[in-house]
Amino acid sequence: MRKITGFIISRISKKWGTARIKKLIWDKEFSSGQWSYINSTGEDIIYHYIEKYSNNGTILDIGCGAGNTGNELSINKYEKYAGLDISQNAVNNDILRSQQNNRSGKNYYFCGDMLTYIRDEKYDLILFRESIWYVRKGKIHSMLQRYSMYLKDHGCFIVSICQIDKHGHIIRLIEQEYTILERFYDHERGIIIVFY
Repeated sequence: MRKITGFIISRISKKWGTARIKKLIWDKEFSSGQWSYINSTGEDIIYHYIEKYSNNGTILDIGCGAGNTGNELSINKYEKYAGLDISQNAVNNDILRSQQNNRSGKNYYFCGDMLTYIRDEKYDLILFRESIWYVRKGKIHSMLQRYSMYLKDHGCFIVSICQIDKHGHIIRLIEQEYTILERFYDHERGIIIVFY
């Protein structure tokens, strides 16, 4: 019962907690190895879309987690990759992983809250890979609007969501408020939406 209660509190706090509480939860989960099962996703179809829409340019990955994207993309398909995660433990692991994969000159990682983080550069692609649904429903649109200022003139967003049934409101918001460039849908693997 204690595990179930802890799980529920964790899920609620990741969406509704303060940045400090979110950081504590994510740091604990990454340091405990809870997310190690996602350390290898090289066969994920999302890489096709990232490589297609990054224009061999710059990528900002919001909620980069285990650092998969920056380390599993074809190294010659992007110029610079910046990963943002609220967990310092995840960021530290991502930096080490990039060093081990000889990507230190192309991959950079930052610790911060996706709702408030500010960048001083523009990107060809901003990615929310299974991370946007940790944002409260009422904050998603304003967050996307803020990040749209960090897109280059022909830049775009990519959002992936594996649990479509639970997060249909996000898909509807994107479809109503933004221009869809491409969409991939598979009942088992989820949805990938490319938009600006």
